[in-house]
Amino acid sequence: MCNNAGIAFETKAPRPLGIWETPDEQFDATLRVNLRGVFLGCKYAGAQMIKQEPRASGGDRGWIINTASILGMVGWYGTSSYSSAKGGVVNLTRTAALDFAKYRIHCNTICPGYTHSAMIEGLDKDLFQKVSAMHPLKGFGTPEDIASVAVFLASDDASWVTGVSLAVDGGYTAQ
Repeated sequence: MCNNAGIAFETKAPRPLGIWETPDEQFDATLRVNLRGVFLGCKYAGAQMIKQEPRASGGDRGWIINTASILGMVGWYGTSSYSSAKGGVVNLTRTAALDFAKYRIHCNTICPGYTHSAMIEGLDKDLFQKVSAMHPLKGFGTPEDIASVAVFLASDDASWVTGVSLAVDGGYTAQ
């Protein structure tokens, strides 16, 4: 199961909004999609996986991969809704991993850095260049960079990995 939905109203704002300016409706909608959606995906996929017979190789019953963000690991100006929700996904993953461990269900999070996607289309040119330069590996990631990590986390190669939040961010959070 891959929980990969997300919204970011902040990318459409004409300027970064302080937490005191963030509309309540924006905060609630962001948590509903970015956090509650992951909760429901984990809940129902995990319940199904518990019912499954363990695999012959290692006894695993399943893998759940949640998509958070580096903004769930570090803060950024004007992203109170998005960062709160993605930080919740990071901790929800840890909790789910502990709950599911006795059933040999793996639960991990990928925390992408800024990646070429619809999510960053709203960034103005100056901010786009500034954020691009902030990555030690320079530039933005690609969807393929994220997908290859998801394939690893859903494979037997990750048979002893659970509860991890893995930054795939060109070194952004290493600074």
